[in-house]
Amino acid sequence: MVDADHVRLGRIAEKLAEARAKPVVPTPFGAEAHGFVVGPPLSKAVVAEFEERHEVSLPPAYRLFVTELGGEGAGPGYGLCRLKPSCCAYRRSGHLAQPSPYLPGPRYPVDWEQRHENPPGPGQNFLRGTLEVAAHGCSLTTQLIVTGPARGRLFNLDGGSLGGAAPYVVEDIDFLAWYERWVDEAVAGYDVSWFGERLPLPESELVTVLLSDASPDRRSRAGVSLLDLPAIRDSSWTALVGAMTADADADVRASMWLLLDGARNKHGRRFDDAGEIADDIERYARSCTPPDLRALGALKRLTFADMLAELASPDLERRRRAATAAHEFWRFAEVSAPRGLLGDAIAGLLRDPDPLVRSCGVAMVRWFDPASVPLLRQLQTTEIDPWVRFRIWECLDERSTAAAWDDAAEPA
Repeated sequence: MVDADHVRLGRIAEKLAEARAKPVVPTPFGAEAHGFVVGPPLSKAVVAEFEERHEVSLPPAYRLFVTELGGEGAGPGYGLCRLKPSCCAYRRSGHLAQPSPYLPGPRYPVDWEQRHENPPGPGQNFLRGTLEVAAHGCSLTTQLIVTGPARGRLFNLDGGSLGGAAPYVVEDIDFLAWYERWVDEAVAGYDVSWFGERLPLPESELVTVLLSDASPDRRSRAGVSLLDLPAIRDSSWTALVGAMTADADADVRASMWLLLDGARNKHGRRFDDAGEIADDIERYARSCTPPDLRALGALKRLTFADMLAELASPDLERRRRAATAAHEFWRFAEVSAPRGLLGDAIAGLLRDPDPLVRSCGVAMVRWFDPASVPLLRQLQTTEIDPWVRFRIWECLDERSTAAAWDDAAEPA
């Protein structure tokens, strides 16, 4: 009797062949490089040698794919990474056997690296327990979890950009489910440029999630997923408008406002009174306890006063959210702070007992207030947290390099 994974593998092979046989072969993002053709499978001996060398057992769905269908080629992004190159050669021995901490749920916060990764240095194992299986351009990748509580699942992230997209464990249950969804969406004409971000649900179920799921992040993602569809029903548009005006979470409301404002032309819909609706969402975000800084930032209504009030909170998580908002949304704030007040706020961040908050202070100096560099030099002499020390070094080294270039550029 053929097991379910082999049935799915055969179905995937048939769908790839059907895509190649179409009179006009679909051309989703990355297809020019592979044309829906997978490379030859890897021998079981090669895979077994890899597993023995790294002291791991590859997730069964992935192992089945690379040994019986293809070891590289057609796939999300620019195509599947071959097994050996996907395992970074300059990682420390044993990195794949160390458990990955990432779990299904909302996208991780922007300070994910400091919360969950080892600090930079000789002993760092970045993204331990995972393999890169797809590259989507720039520093966007999809990682397969080889070791850890979410073994077999995949997550997307922007691993090379400060403030880039944090890890998000996609909802597909394993590699085969993820890959088959990619084939289906690529052939159907979806935007698959960073595949896996939308929820793998039909339109009616996406509306249900949007209106009733307990997770605000998942409700927002359902809205994004609906508007990624080539076309939506009138009832789905009505549900999106309802979420924008009545969701209990201000950030969901703000997210829906941005989505509807950007997608009305694509879907041929009217979006009247956009400014008035944004005003209503702003009032609602400010009425929340605590005020929803993410919603205000998304609407470009975040002010210096909003951040100052929250940065003074005795509650650690509120200070962390405020520090993150200051870092994320400062450049978008409609009201700029007087330079002296900005320096005072940064000094407060750098004095905070929490290393995550201090790191946000370092980032603020790096991006917005070079006049506060002397504070970093002072902190450098006493800081003991390895991540904060690294962020300080990163900022000061960058400024030293820039100064050297400026000196070299001056005429003799």
